[in-house]
Amino acid sequence: MDRAGPTIVGRRSTPGVDAVRDLLGRNNVPHRWVDLDRDALAPLLDTNSLRAGRLPLVLFPDGSRLEGLEEYTELVSGRTEGVPREQYVASARWRAELAARAGLPTTPSDQLYDVVIVGAGPAGLTAAVYAASEGLRTLVCERHAPGGQAGTSSRIENYPGFPHGVGGTELAAGTYQQALRLGAEFLIGVEIESAHPESDETVDIRLTSGARLRGRSGVIATGVAYRQLNAPGVEQFVGRGVHYGSATDAAATYGGGHVIVVGGANSAGQASLHLATYAKQLTMLVRGESLARAMSRYLVDRIESHERITVRTSTHVSRAEGGDWLERVVIAGPDGEEALEAGGMFVLIGGEPLTAGVEGWLRRDAHGYFMTGPDLHTEADRSWWPLPRDPLFLESSQPGLFVAGDVRHGSIKRVASAVGEGAMSIALVHSYLATLDRHRQ
Repeated sequence: MDRAGPTIVGRRSTPGVDAVRDLLGRNNVPHRWVDLDRDALAPLLDTNSLRAGRLPLVLFPDGSRLEGLEEYTELVSGRTEGVPREQYVASARWRAELAARAGLPTTPSDQLYDVVIVGAGPAGLTAAVYAASEGLRTLVCERHAPGGQAGTSSRIENYPGFPHGVGGTELAAGTYQQALRLGAEFLIGVEIESAHPESDETVDIRLTSGARLRGRSGVIATGVAYRQLNAPGVEQFVGRGVHYGSATDAAATYGGGHVIVVGGANSAGQASLHLATYAKQLTMLVRGESLARAMSRYLVDRIESHERITVRTSTHVSRAEGGDWLERVVIAGPDGEEALEAGGMFVLIGGEPLTAGVEGWLRRDAHGYFMTGPDLHTEADRSWWPLPRDPLFLESSQPGLFVAGDVRHGSIKRVASAVGEGAMSIALVHSYLATLDRHRQ
């Protein structure tokens, strides 16, 4: 066993395995992954002990262990509708315990913060940089790893200031280190379990790590989760050939084979170009009539000229087939159904907002995105806004709680715009806190 960090024992199909590996891997926690179906180490393990525990099983260097849950739940589609709340909360607490035992920070150092930022994607990281640099006591809660979806992008080529593009991991890591240096505090692997406004105009917050704190203001920058692909067979192969998102760490495992990418926007284009450096052949499945409908021109040009990438438009996945691992993807297009042999399929078909746990408290649109500022007054029902003054531009239906980035209704789904909203949110936090302080004088 690697004594430098935990060992994860499980199968690729085990619920929770991808989340555990993602949490440790993206946060640079040294660990070993033992696949019971493929790893040469598996026969040497104590199988009787493994049968007595639930997978995934995490073994720590001190001899302790963390067993998996009977029913692990992850927010693949972003929201908790249809998921029992107690089941999701139990999974979130389990992830927080794993993070703590792996050495990640999960408990705040203080009880009161000027601003609590939820989410450490481009918007949340930028908000942390500006808040900490301007003297605000700043706490950031991130459920997985700093960087968000942008942190998994192989290359962002339209971000200003980087003429040759910049890796998502590089951009996220630099901003994260900048926020830390300026004094922002980060909690990793934890989520907000509950939040309630108090009479002193703070918000009482309980975290999945069990800690409690209060915030004078807040910024929600939780972003979006990849939308699930609802086709027969897909769910059973998640982790066994089917991946949501670019899964850059898995790209090399498909060297020399055929890979399918489902989606036609920029994230799918970037993933395809990265995967095509390893795969012998890559097929993009696009529902629309052309790539140009949702993808930037520079990506379209590179994909169309790539010798190993084939684009199938007006086409969708009909079903996925295979044994223990994905083997075929049946597609439906203008000429009917066709089976494509494939060892891997990466799904990037848009996102749904990560707005779990706020049902009935914060105003959302019909698709779950947070309503802010003037949009709160566009409908006949204005009961969501409790104050005589108008809400500030990025302010949610809870005074003092702002929204930045992709999770906001009407946002532009680009990294640069998320960064801009993150910076703007802190300017609005200052305005809100100044008003509070004046009223208390």
